Amino acid sequence: MIKVNKNPEYFLTVAAERSISKAAEKLYISQPYLSQHIIRLEESFGVQLLDRERSPLALTPAGEVYASYLDSCRQLYQKLLMDFDAISTDRAQTLRMGFSNWRASVLLPDILPAFSQKYPQVRLDLFEVRTSEMYRLIADDKVDLVIMNTTLDTPDYVTDEVIFYEKILLVGNRRDPVTQQFLAQQAAGQPLDLHLLEGVRMLLLRPELTLAKRVTNFLDKHQIALRDLVYTTSATTILNLTAQNYGFCFLNETGVSSAPNPQELAFFDLGSDDLIHPLCVVYKKKSYLSPVARAFIDMTIQHYTAARCGRPQSPPAPAGDHR
Repeated sequence: MIKVNKNPEYFLTVAAERSISKAAEKLYISQPYLSQHIIRLEESFGVQLLDRERSPLALTPAGEVYASYLDSCRQLYQKLLMDFDAISTDRAQTLRMGFSNWRASVLLPDILPAFSQKYPQVRLDLFEVRTSEMYRLIADDKVDLVIMNTTLDTPDYVTDEVIFYEKILLVGNRRDPVTQQFLAQQAAGQPLDLHLLEGVRMLLLRPELTLAKRVTNFLDKHQIALRDLVYTTSATTILNLTAQNYGFCFLNETGVSSAPNPQELAFFDLGSDDLIHPLCVVYKKKSYLSPVARAFIDMTIQHYTAARCGRPQSPPAPAGDHR
């Protein structure tokens, strides 16, 4: 008789890490114990689950089937608990979500009060981390979903749903002479002379961040060689410094409403596809999103739809190459 696997996370962690030693370290158990556990599973099923001849460790076809089965069972169990939560008014539900620090600061104050008023039984567990760390939260099952700007190289273990395609705007202080030149060029229907940025201070997010990668690609394509650079990991910092006329920055369009002294700032839509990236809800593939998770996603979409419809849009720069 086949023995029931009482610790499915053991095999799933080995499958994810492609290493017994790394999996054992992550599970806080000894490597010999985990190795014996896998051997006993193989003996119980009468099949080989791991290809130990390959490096890194690989799953056999039987191992792939077993990992998929365990993952499906885990998701079904989560759905069972969530369905119990949905029909029990006395049982509190927990919604675990991840955001970048900046995204959380501009989105959550507008959404959470109304969400909690509508779903008072839902406990919230919020993670604010760098965008580069969000996929690890999903892989480790620490969150139900994250809201983030994505790139083309998303991991194969996640599913993403696009909320909308977000523009990246150039931001300058209206007191700055270069900003005034840009405004004059825009008013005259001329392309912005972006090479003027080579003579000003640029406040940029660190290169490993999603927005920074797109900005760097755009600047490289237009052969704009910036000279006076200040790097940080905080979009809030670069926006606040721009508001103090300390330099120029690039900002997601959803940050316009949170800008300090917005009347002092000018926002330029450069009209480039290179400066557009999807804002997505991202969650683990094959996972089950609870009704309250879906409700939060719907409220987020409604919020951004209303904000974009109600906000005056920055006119794009005229078509054609920037000089």
